[in-house]
Amino acid sequence: METATKKPELLAPAGDYSCFRAALKAGADAVYIGGQKFGARAFAGNFSDEEVVEALKEAHFYGKKLYLTVNTLLKQEEIKQLPDFMEPFYKAGLDGVIIQDIGALSLLGNCFPGLELHASTQMTVTDVRGAVFLQKLGVSRVVPARELTLPEVEALCRESGMEVEAFIHGAMCYCYSGQCLFSSLLGGRSGNRGRCAQPCRQPYRILTEKAGDECYPLSLKDMCTIQFLPELIKAGIDSFKIEGRMKKPEYVAGVTSVYRRRIDSFLSDPENDKGVSEKDMHMLSSLYIRSEISGGYYYRHNGKEMVTLKQPGYAGCDDEVLRAVQTELLDKELSVPVVLKAYLHPEAPLRLEAWIMGEAEHEEDGAAAGSSVALEGQMVQTASNRPLSPADVQKQLGKTGGSGFRAERILLDMSDQVFLPVKALNEARREILEQLKEKQTAKWERHEEISRTPSCGKEDKESGRPEERKQTRLYASVHNAAQLEACIQEGAERIYLSHSCLYGMTEDFLRKAGKERTGSEWFLSLPVILRRDDEGRLAKLADVLKTGIFDGVQISSPGGLQWLEEIGWQGKVALEHRVYVWNRETYDFWEKQIDTYCAPLELNRSALFELPGEKQEILVYGNIPMMVTANCIRKTAGGCLKEKGKRAASENMVRLLDRYRTEFPVETDCGYCYNIIYNSVPISLHAYLGEIAEKRVGAVRMDFLEEDAAAVRERIAVFRRLLNRKKGNEEPLPDINWKFTTGHYKKGAK
Repeated sequence: METATKKPELLAPAGDYSCFRAALKAGADAVYIGGQKFGARAFAGNFSDEEVVEALKEAHFYGKKLYLTVNTLLKQEEIKQLPDFMEPFYKAGLDGVIIQDIGALSLLGNCFPGLELHASTQMTVTDVRGAVFLQKLGVSRVVPARELTLPEVEALCRESGMEVEAFIHGAMCYCYSGQCLFSSLLGGRSGNRGRCAQPCRQPYRILTEKAGDECYPLSLKDMCTIQFLPELIKAGIDSFKIEGRMKKPEYVAGVTSVYRRRIDSFLSDPENDKGVSEKDMHMLSSLYIRSEISGGYYYRHNGKEMVTLKQPGYAGCDDEVLRAVQTELLDKELSVPVVLKAYLHPEAPLRLEAWIMGEAEHEEDGAAAGSSVALEGQMVQTASNRPLSPADVQKQLGKTGGSGFRAERILLDMSDQVFLPVKALNEARREILEQLKEKQTAKWERHEEISRTPSCGKEDKESGRPEERKQTRLYASVHNAAQLEACIQEGAERIYLSHSCLYGMTEDFLRKAGKERTGSEWFLSLPVILRRDDEGRLAKLADVLKTGIFDGVQISSPGGLQWLEEIGWQGKVALEHRVYVWNRETYDFWEKQIDTYCAPLELNRSALFELPGEKQEILVYGNIPMMVTANCIRKTAGGCLKEKGKRAASENMVRLLDRYRTEFPVETDCGYCYNIIYNSVPISLHAYLGEIAEKRVGAVRMDFLEEDAAAVRERIAVFRRLLNRKKGNEEPLPDINWKFTTGHYKKGAK
């Protein structure tokens, strides 16, 4: 890697105004905050609307930037509120907005064309394709998944043509951000809504061939990259992001100050890097660390070395460090250097000029036009007794405490025998500094009228459900050959084959099975996560698609669609539920590019039926995937199949056993090297199939994970009968012999 000349932005978190001030005092170039709505840290203090505007003015006054998080998924009634929520911040000069929801991205791009759009890490961008797809939507900066290695991040910087914002310090989620439903399904508190209850920090036993001891296999150590920060700078990363909007001002100030020193020290003399001081390393290790620290994924793909297997509670903070942070950082006063020039001549009004240090063309003579403010004050008199001395004037003009300025230079143009009350000098100083501050912050304000077209969330749209009821179709997804044959026998109208099926199926088998299907479409389900190392495997999938066996492809990420465009795919495209469609704006974006979409798993029936129905699939049966992880639970237990030259299939499931003796299946995909943790029991909406059909839903889907062929046939038959049951049919529901949950269908996630 060649040494980059650009200086990265240091981006600090702020959960409230005290943390915001702490970030500025510690040397952050930019701060990211959440407002009262739409932020992924619902339990942080967050900022009122007035505080957001005030923080914008303060940040801009000190030459810093402020970004606002809108990094949650938005329901239909919420997204309509988004333009009104954002308008005052946009006009106050908001520097950028960090977004998860594609509908919100599209809406804000239409309403506020001058606003920088940043793709949140919640969007799970794991490769250049995902970034390029978002760039087409007007995104200028991407925050990639924290699971990427340094070479992957460097490639993103080099090839995407976008700014890259990468995490360098703080707590780590076990799941790829944006792919976690664990808290949502177990406790109703959604990570996609900023309310994660952190079930990953609870104890579990890993069940492989034998049961392991109770430990914390899902609790990652906190990230700390200070030791190899020069390598991150050389990679060309544009913004270094510190995690921690739930943490205290001492954490924000202390961590930010250490990274500030490290960045500046290295860039001042890259050839003679002095490394990290013992004092700074001690500070980072003493401020709200979850037991231990590691370098994150930059130089590792997975491994138990990254996991806090013992109690993962936060370690106590060093009192001496806290006092040092308070004294050296939090107690200091922020100030901007200003030059003041006073003209005092008898029988003429006091004239006072002020400008920011370094912004004038000729500071000895006065400020450049447009960079200064000037005012006239009280009439200067000829002294009859004691005249004002230059020292008197300088003393009064230098009293800038509390103004945000410090008088770095005071220039005087004054006669010898002049008099002016001290009060007049003080009033003039206060007024001119207020004017200068207002002028400085006004540079970022926007005054154009905001578009209020239908695309800006002001009009409700039709639900998109046809007037006449059409027969709701039944789809299924499978993990092995036995399930596939059972679905063919039961006449599933569409079958999704997991890419992992191909590990155990030959092309001859697929062609033979394909001849037996009658009126059934086949879709190949792409891997959930696509990374740079997957190019060879993707090439093999492209060859499979060229055989004509598959009618369509199911994608789990926008990057998957970008790949299909690259290989010239002309067949159908279906969106998996991981490509979230929570509102009409998102649906409108995807409508012309897809054949169907799977409805989100966290919406209740009311929200589901507000979405367009013709292309909608609703998952009515199956173990819901709760986590997609780069770290491998089997490897943590000491049994990596890949290292042993094996590949995991569904029969090689690992299990997690929680404190309540509940078992969660874990699929280890060793080809693409990720885990999927599933819920312990399937969702089963058999009791609501009549209602779903009456709402003119396009299709219902059944996902099969570990079921044998007999169970697949039995359950499809039951669901088919209930789906076709006529309205008013009082026939009792059949006896159900499997444990199940109804998920969020009735209540929805918070």
